[in-house]
Amino acid sequence: MENLIYLFCAAVLTGCLTSWVVILLKKWGVIEWVQVHGNAFFVKLASCDFCLNFHCAWMLMLVVAVLTGEWILLAVPFFSTTIGRFLSA
Repeated sequence: MENLIYLFCAAVLTGCLTSWVVILLKKWGVIEWVQVHGNAFFVKLASCDFCLNFHCAWMLMLVVAVLTGEWILLAVPFFSTTIGRFLSA
């Protein structure tokens, strides 16, 4: 039960953090720049809020999992993506 509470808290915090990062990237114009200058994969990635939040959360949790050794954190992006998408839309 303790792992589920840990996973839930990590998902909520990650969703909030990734939505903040996506909003910041939109404000700075990075997303639009990628849509204009990127290849087909990055154009599709940058046009989807769900994909942006998922990949941002996955990169963040990969770094955190390596630093802490808690590999259960790699499941967090599957739960935090909807929170991040809702907040950054």
